[in-house]
Amino acid sequence: MDKMNNKQRQAYFKTLQLSEVDVTFAGLKALQEQHIKRIPFENLDVVVGRDIILSPDHLFRKIIEGKRGGYCFELNLLFASLLRSLGFEPKSVMGRVWLRNPMQMPPRNHLAHLLRLEGKTYLTDVGFGALAPRVPLDIHSSQEIEDGDGVVRVINTQPNEYMVQRKVDGLWENQYSFEDIDISYDDIEIASFYMSKSKSSHFYHHRFVGIFTENGRMGLFENKLTRRVGINTVESTEILTQEEWLAVLKDRFDLELDFSDVERFILFSRNEC
Repeated sequence: MDKMNNKQRQAYFKTLQLSEVDVTFAGLKALQEQHIKRIPFENLDVVVGRDIILSPDHLFRKIIEGKRGGYCFELNLLFASLLRSLGFEPKSVMGRVWLRNPMQMPPRNHLAHLLRLEGKTYLTDVGFGALAPRVPLDIHSSQEIEDGDGVVRVINTQPNEYMVQRKVDGLWENQYSFEDIDISYDDIEIASFYMSKSKSSHFYHHRFVGIFTENGRMGLFENKLTRRVGINTVESTEILTQEEWLAVLKDRFDLELDFSDVERFILFSRNEC
């Protein structure tokens, strides 16, 4: 993906509430931490049937100018464009999501990036929901890292294969695995197309919105609003009407939709408020 121009970069930094950063681990950490708190994860375009376009200019218009969010392919590709404009050299990797212990091997349907910095290789990811790591992780160290929500780590499971894990109730839970191998842009396009268009995709059927807070995460799954501190859920509320749902979207996630009447009907018809 091409890197963004200076004007776009400045607008991006304004959204992140950051000034320019150095091409260092500290700079990358600041970018990732602010990104997940300022730009939400959301799949609402998928639910209403819009095509997910992964070109740099489209992603910038949608997410930065349009003040929207996106899912992993959108968020991480846009983030990579920002990183390149700053002098970082991100490498795309595809991941398999292991949440809820699937019975069979899950597909490669998650996108993240690796960066070589200061003699180490870090995983950076601004597009994974749930108990995502808040900070970049050194993939060649299984050291336990306190990221603000609890303890995370990356373990090497096979040659060039790694697993992101978080400790929950004293046990390590798998989040997603990835391979440090070259992939093509077509691999990303194919995975995104499947996740946005296939009726087998959970994103096709369900509304997901989430954003990190200073001490946890806010989530809206269908009609249920949850808030957690660390990894513990401290609030769970059922949203009863469409008007309340849209108000929550604005008040809690700072999202306003430009959907047509038809799109709004589709948004609420699959699982009505």
